[in-house]
Amino acid sequence: MSLAADPVAATAPRVLLAAVVDYAGRFPPAGLGLDTSLRNYLGYRASPDGWALGRLVLPATALEAVSALLTAARPAEPVRLSAVLGSADGHVLDRIVQFNTRSRYGRVETVELKAATVDELNAALGLIPPTCEAYCEVPPGPDAAPLLERLASTQARAKLRTGGLTASGFPAPAALLDVLGRAVRLGVPLKATAGLHHALRGSYPLRYEQGAPSAPMFGFLNLMLAILCLVRGIRAEAEAALLEADPSALRIDDEGLFWRTLHFDAAELAELRHERFHGFGSCSFREPLGELARYGWA
Repeated sequence: MSLAADPVAATAPRVLLAAVVDYAGRFPPAGLGLDTSLRNYLGYRASPDGWALGRLVLPATALEAVSALLTAARPAEPVRLSAVLGSADGHVLDRIVQFNTRSRYGRVETVELKAATVDELNAALGLIPPTCEAYCEVPPGPDAAPLLERLASTQARAKLRTGGLTASGFPAPAALLDVLGRAVRLGVPLKATAGLHHALRGSYPLRYEQGAPSAPMFGFLNLMLAILCLVRGIRAEAEAALLEADPSALRIDDEGLFWRTLHFDAAELAELRHERFHGFGSCSFREPLGELARYGWA
């Protein structure tokens, strides 16, 4: 991440939000074409908001196609990529190694995978290229426990799905808090994905088409606040943080993050981003950034 080495040297909003959004325009509900996703990413990276942009998230099977697009675009700086695996297929992972060896304009830095059991996780981790960081998607609730315990003994991280295209795809607050609490206790860093276009909890449309149904969603600041509270050992406040829906209850300025009666300084925010929460994947970059600007948080 492009966070400042000295947390005091950057403003607290930058410490909290630098490189926080991994752009996943290729995935639903946006479902954009590969060329459009890459063009958007390059445009976002060059914009004044580019400091908040992380990696470009793509299916691992799209690497050959994106290599051709990158060669045509010839970006001045290599594009940071995260490759999502449908399964731990050795042939697909070979493509990642080949891509990183041959491409001048992009580099796969992270691999995102799923594993339902510890045995599946062990098999998958054995195939990850040593130059790549791995994020394993874990289910919300107590079923995540054995996977998180195994991840704690490795250099891999956790990936947490916080939403979907239907209301049933969103975990219950208690299940989400359970996973966050276990990850904090075990020291497992994580990233989140799905349903995090907004800063705070609220009822939002599930898809972009007119008349799409709405459902209660978590905001990315809800997750970060909950983790900050869990690190302090105040679980009741962490539960309340997951459900916070009032923008006036928060303030982010040079002195840190203020939420109701709590204050988290820049050092705590830096520890959160480096050691606890590495960011979130979103098929929109402008929606999260727009909310931050609207409330004066970035």
